[in-house]
Amino acid sequence: MAVEDDLRRLSEMDTIYLGWTLGYNLLEGFTVWHEGRLQQSNDGSWLFRSSSSDGSIVAFQLKPVNQQGWSSSDTPREGIVVSFPCLTGGTTRVGFVHLRQQLPQPVTN
Repeated sequence: MAVEDDLRRLSEMDTIYLGWTLGYNLLEGFTVWHEGRLQQSNDGSWLFRSSSSDGSIVAFQLKPVNQQGWSSSDTPREGIVVSFPCLTGGTTRVGFVHLRQQLPQPVTN
């Protein structure tokens, strides 16, 4: 499936997870996880919104899907996962953003 199809499927779910990883690759950094919902705004951009019982809100406006680096997969073990790199200066990776149907198994074990 295309990345856009997987984003739509994630937006139909009551709860998904956004993780942002700092580091050059997934093994060298650390990942912070947020639970929330994915929504598409009127202009077509994607937003992830998370709220807590104390009323605080965390929101991420995602980069346009047509930009380079987006990928997605859907496996029985991991569910739907959509990822893209965070770049500075055009090509230097400083991290990754992940949208997931479920948390990775190491986090839940």
